[in-house]
Amino acid sequence: MLKEGTIRPIKSPYASPVVLTRKNNGLPPDSPELYRFAIDYRKLNAISKNPRYPLPLIDDLITKILFTTIMSTLDLRSGYFQLAINPRDIVKILFVTKNGTFAFNGMPFGLSGVAANFQKTIGIILKPVLGRFVSVYMDDVIISSPSFIEVE
Repeated sequence: MLKEGTIRPIKSPYASPVVLTRKNNGLPPDSPELYRFAIDYRKLNAISKNPRYPLPLIDDLITKILFTTIMSTLDLRSGYFQLAINPRDIVKILFVTKNGTFAFNGMPFGLSGVAANFQKTIGIILKPVLGRFVSVYMDDVIISSPSFIEVE
């Protein structure tokens, strides 16, 4: 994550701990890909104010694409990391490892309210086409149409 620019080192006496959670992906027990890196933000989440923004209902999304003949899906890779963090809030989301304390350069997974903020942001960005032939659920964008002509 450091080489990719996802995080940067920072000095601070405060930080949340890292937790490794086991993935259920059938890999051998000694495989490094067997674990998911996560930050334990439970204490921060307990005192955070969560924004309210509705997620679309899965049934509505399925109904919308039921009669389409053309469909593409886009998975916005590391979607939350594309959201900016207010500079004054960076100190709240630091994490500590045996190699030091680090800050994220984008919004990390695990914070309450991030999903709502992300859904709202993507909704604003895609507003001109949202509901016409584009649907969004979290970091998945669905582009669908009954025909090529209707996409244009």
